[in-house]
Amino acid sequence: MGNGESTVYMRPSQIRYTHDSIQANFRNGTPMEETFRQLVFQKIQVDSLPMIEVTQHNGYWYVVRGNRRLFLLKKLERLGRVTTVQMVNKPFDSDVFNRQNTTRNMGLSIRIRGDPDLEQKLNQIWNEYQNSWSCIVS
Repeated sequence: MGNGESTVYMRPSQIRYTHDSIQANFRNGTPMEETFRQLVFQKIQVDSLPMIEVTQHNGYWYVVRGNRRLFLLKKLERLGRVTTVQMVNKPFDSDVFNRQNTTRNMGLSIRIRGDPDLEQKLNQIWNEYQNSWSCIVS
């Protein structure tokens, strides 16, 4: 890490989005739904994802890079699967922030483009996971 960057551990719920919407697929084409499935079923670990980059602005933490990852991590936190996540704390850069910041609600929520049923699909994956454990326990 350089240029004033540091590593911080934060709850995903402490971070606000900078985008007003995100595409349902990552840049490499992987659907967010598939990454969520791999995380829930522990095929991959949270720390295998690239670290989210955050910055502080007007007393709030915002994601600088990683809005899609943040969306999934917030969902995992609500489900009790994630508490804190290692992130890169970047010094505030108004040019970068203003370029990234398209949110209309101070980053409190985000809209999914390309898959209006994504939230429902993520809930279904979580239910599949819970049912797989109940079959083992029964």
